[in-house]
Amino acid sequence: MCQYIREYLLRYCLTFWGICSWATVFAQEKPTTSLPFSDFHIHTSFKHYYRQVESPDSTIRYASQPGYLNKKYGRTNWVPFTKNQNNKRTGKESNMANYDQSNYANLAGLGGSVLCMSITPPEKIMLATRGQRSINLRFVTHMPMKRQEVLAAENNSSFKEFLGEYYYAINQDSVYNGTKILLAKNNADLKRIVTTGGIGMVMTAEGGHVLFGNDVLSKIDSLKSKGCGELCRQEIFSNIQKIRDLPHRTFFITVAHFGWNKMFGNAKSLDKPGLRRGLLTAASLSDDFSRNVFAKYGEGIIGCIHGDVYRDTVVRMGKTKLRFKLPYTDDQVETDLGYQVMNRLLDTENDFKQPIYLDVKHMDLKARFQYYQYIDSVNTQRKAQGKKLIPIIASHIGLSGKKRPVAMATGLFPLRDSYEELIFGQTFYKIQANERDQFWRAYTQSLKPSDRVMYFGGLPRDVEKSMNPFQGTANYNTLNWFYPWGINFCDEEVKAIYDSDGIIGLNLDRRILGFTMPNYNKSYKKNLRRLFNDVYNADEYSLADGTPITFEDYYRSEPLLRNIFHVVEVSGRQDASAWDHLAIGSDYDGFIQPIQLAPSAEYMPSFHRKMVVFARLFSVIHNKQPLLYGLSTQTAMDKFFYTNGRDFVFNYFQN
Repeated sequence: MCQYIREYLLRYCLTFWGICSWATVFAQEKPTTSLPFSDFHIHTSFKHYYRQVESPDSTIRYASQPGYLNKKYGRTNWVPFTKNQNNKRTGKESNMANYDQSNYANLAGLGGSVLCMSITPPEKIMLATRGQRSINLRFVTHMPMKRQEVLAAENNSSFKEFLGEYYYAINQDSVYNGTKILLAKNNADLKRIVTTGGIGMVMTAEGGHVLFGNDVLSKIDSLKSKGCGELCRQEIFSNIQKIRDLPHRTFFITVAHFGWNKMFGNAKSLDKPGLRRGLLTAASLSDDFSRNVFAKYGEGIIGCIHGDVYRDTVVRMGKTKLRFKLPYTDDQVETDLGYQVMNRLLDTENDFKQPIYLDVKHMDLKARFQYYQYIDSVNTQRKAQGKKLIPIIASHIGLSGKKRPVAMATGLFPLRDSYEELIFGQTFYKIQANERDQFWRAYTQSLKPSDRVMYFGGLPRDVEKSMNPFQGTANYNTLNWFYPWGINFCDEEVKAIYDSDGIIGLNLDRRILGFTMPNYNKSYKKNLRRLFNDVYNADEYSLADGTPITFEDYYRSEPLLRNIFHVVEVSGRQDASAWDHLAIGSDYDGFIQPIQLAPSAEYMPSFHRKMVVFARLFSVIHNKQPLLYGLSTQTAMDKFFYTNGRDFVFNYFQN
């Protein structure tokens, strides 16, 4: 009886807290009319799940008792959470202790929205030691130590946490204060939810580690090991089938994330501007840190598992002898695990009838280009047969501003996204192009023909052996405007995604958009203010309701606009269809530092309205009007914020 009384009081308190807090939520934004939005990567239940649910067993055990789970947790994800209003208002990095960006309270009133709800269990390999958990508590997520210890326990697994959050999410109250939010079971269910004024969510997962179960891959030693034996493989394959058997379809899986997952090479992503970048740079020099955090025993779709000692090679260039290591080891092992996982997810044996699509975000460059090549071959056949294409999904990305050769040379072995590229900027590329010119000529000449294709495209015989990837490819029009690491996408990738009828979701994190890059400095801001004033005073720029816009707001929108217009420019399209494959992939509540115009989801309507004006300003200031291809910025931004994403999900979400 006492247990039921406690649960009743908890539910009452949460309900009362939620009602009392709505005023705070809507005090920040009071749009005259609501606007729906589409989002290809948004964590709608992550934070409250890890706050409210002590372990995944708390929901999995009662999966067959939805009434009990709804009674215990049904209102919890509707509770607003803002401990530090100033952090939110100024767009400081979100964590579990300061403010939420995308729980159901943040989504209130945004009926008609279509959201790709991401379930992302924190990776055990990042929480293996108490020291790692302490760093996570103090500097990263601020997740309580007790919950981290549950995550790291050997009787727990990423797959269990995936199921735990899934059962938490589907047992939330579906309607509260006039807003309806539901996780769709299939395509027809999604359309029914959205057309009746609800917020329709489709399930996605981030990281191939969600397939790691309790028998093998819950053990830290197994996670750190290079390979995946038969029991490991069967565990992964079995969990793919278990995900397929759930009542709610999984739209796509982001198959790579932060750590080595034995299936797909991952792009390096651990970076935080300022002091933390310096600490990471120093820490990366430690063999133990690199082995545990940056461990990478293969690149591309695995494929091939390398040993620990890369092969020494000596090449003579004229009178100079050059010694370097190639990305091959004498004890490397061939495997088909990555390809097996890819084929099982895409349902290739059944002619792609019920695909769980692969999201290429977080894959390393080699894996991405291998996947593009595969999808291109598949789609060539499907076009000839009159069948629906298999789209490439890039759910929450930014652009690197690079061409393919220099992107490969900096993103893959041996440089592998060095911190020096971020710290030294232009000097870094000059060093590579000049002092290391002979090195790169020798290095690329020594690669296997198939790997030369990955670097340069085309057939091996089409690549000059003397080609230096840095010579003339640093792309100085984009240098220091875009975040250059391999986690971001080079120009040629945009065209590959467009050609597949795919979708690009642009991240709203300042770092990924390039706002921390050196070109956004006082001198540029001063000059931009002058240009802004010249254009602003020469024409009428204000919101539809007459509200004037400010230079500061416009300046904060520039990194996103620069990414948007660059996508259009390199898409390979020369007409208005260049705007058809762009959308938002906010990464809200993925612990991002959002652009200040939209620190959380409830700002989306006003953000949408402002961007209509800002896109017009950007096109005039930077002479980009031709890239609109006759569209008004109202139409272009309507596509970006909503209709492109909605139409894509309606077209490709499984039946």
